[in-house]
Amino acid sequence: MLGKLKQLLSDSFAFSIALMGNKLVGMLLFPVFARSLDTAQYGDWDMTNSIAMVLTYLCILGTDSALAFYHFDDKEEVERKRYFTAALLFPVMLGTGLVIAALFVSNPLSSVLYQNNSGYSHLFLYAMVMILANIIIHQILAYARFTRRVWTFNLGTAAYVIGSSLWSIGFVVIADMGVVGIFLGQIVGQWSVALVLLWLFRKQLTRSVQWDYLQRLLRYGAPLLPALLAFWVMNALSRPMIYHWISAEAAGLFGAAARIASIIVLFTSAFQLAWRPFALSIKEQVDAPRIYSMVGRGYLVGATFFLLALTWSIQPVIQILTGDAEYLSAYPYVWLLALGTILNGMTGIVGVGLLIHKRTKAISYTFMMAACLFVTGTILLIPWWGLWAPTIMTGVAYGFAVLSIYRKAQRMYLVNFRMPSLLWYLSICIGCYSLLTLGQLQEWEHWWLLGPLSFTIMVIAVFMTGVLQWKTVPFFLHRLPQFVRRGM
Repeated sequence: MLGKLKQLLSDSFAFSIALMGNKLVGMLLFPVFARSLDTAQYGDWDMTNSIAMVLTYLCILGTDSALAFYHFDDKEEVERKRYFTAALLFPVMLGTGLVIAALFVSNPLSSVLYQNNSGYSHLFLYAMVMILANIIIHQILAYARFTRRVWTFNLGTAAYVIGSSLWSIGFVVIADMGVVGIFLGQIVGQWSVALVLLWLFRKQLTRSVQWDYLQRLLRYGAPLLPALLAFWVMNALSRPMIYHWISAEAAGLFGAAARIASIIVLFTSAFQLAWRPFALSIKEQVDAPRIYSMVGRGYLVGATFFLLALTWSIQPVIQILTGDAEYLSAYPYVWLLALGTILNGMTGIVGVGLLIHKRTKAISYTFMMAACLFVTGTILLIPWWGLWAPTIMTGVAYGFAVLSIYRKAQRMYLVNFRMPSLLWYLSICIGCYSLLTLGQLQEWEHWWLLGPLSFTIMVIAVFMTGVLQWKTVPFFLHRLPQFVRRGM
C-alpha cells in the first residue's frame, strides 16, 4: 500500500509542477486583462470562454475518460494505439464541424449573445477555431499522462499555456484588440503547440479509426458526458443569466471571482490528473478500498486548509491582481465557488466503485440532476439574492452530487470513507469560512485574527470528528519527504 500511495503522490507532485506554473501564469494574466478590459468586456470574454469550454467537452464526448480505462484494461501496445487514434480523431472531426458551422452563424449569434456586439461579428468563429486546437492538445496530453510521460505532459502544458498567454497579451495590450485579441492569441499559441504534439505522437497513431474501438470508447465515455459537462454547464448557464438579468458588469465580477477561485485548482487538479489512472491501476489489489479511503479523506483535509488560506488573504490578493477597486467586491463569492471545485474533485474519489464496474450512467444521472438543481435554484433566487444565487447553488449542487454518487457507489464497491465524519468536518469548515467572510464584509476590528482562530478550529475538527487519527500524523510526517524525494 505504501508503494502505491507513493506512486500517487509522486505523480501528483510531478503534474503539479506544470499546473502550478500554468495557474501562476493565469493569475498574472488576470491583472493584465483586468487593467485592459472594463468589467462589461470581461463579462463578454468570460461568457464566450465558458460556452467554448462546454462545446469542447461535447466534442470530446467522454473519450478521454474512456481512454484512461481501456489503456489500463488492455495491456497490448497495438490495442492502446488504436484506442488513442479513435479518441483523438473522432473529437477532431466534431470540432471541425463546429468550425464550419461557425462560418455561417457567428455574425447573427453575436447580436443575440452580447449587449454591445461591436467588433464581435467573428468572435464565435475564433472561439471554435480555438476549440479545435484545444481538443487536439487535451487528448494528446491525456495519453501522455496515461503512459506516465510526465515531463512531456509538463512541457506540453506549459508551452500551451505560456505561449497562448503571451500571444494574447500582445494582441490585447500592444495591438489594443480587446476581447477579440484574447481569442486570436489563444488561436496562435494553441495551434502552435497542437501541431508540435501531433508531430511528436504521430507514431502512436494508426492509419485509420476502427469502428469497434470507437464504439467501446463511446459506450464507456458518453454516459459520463453529463458529469464531465456539469461543471462547465453550470458556469456557462450562470454567465448569460447574470449577464442579461443583472448586468454585464455583474457578469464580469462573477467571472473575476470564478477566475480567482480557480487558484484552488493548484491543489485539486494535480491530484485529479493522477487519481483516475492510479485508481484504475490498483483496482485488483486487496487493500485498494483502504487506499481509496485514505486518499479521499486526505484530499478533503488538504483542500479545505488550502481554501482557508485563500479566504483569509482574498482581499489583498484581489487588490494586487487587479489594481482596480471595481473588482474588489468580487471577494465574498470566491470561497463558495472554490468549494464547488473541491467537491467536484471529491465525486471522482467517492464514485470510484462506479468507474471500476463501468456503471458510468449512474454518475451521469446524478450530475444531470445536480445541473437541474443548480439552474432551477439560480433562476428562482437570482431576482432576490443577485450574485449570491449562482454562488450558493454551486456549493449546493456539488454537495448533492457527492452524497448521491457516494450512496450509489457504495452499493457496487464498499469503501469506508467515514462519510459522517467528513460531513461534520466539512460543516465546521463552512462555518469558519462564513465567519471569516462576515468579518471582512462588516470590517470588524482585528478581523484578521479569525484566520488563525479558524485554522485552530479546523485542526481540532480533523481529529475530533474522526476524519484522521492522531497516530497517522507521525506516519505521514515521516513518509512524506521520502515520497516526494523518490517521486522527483
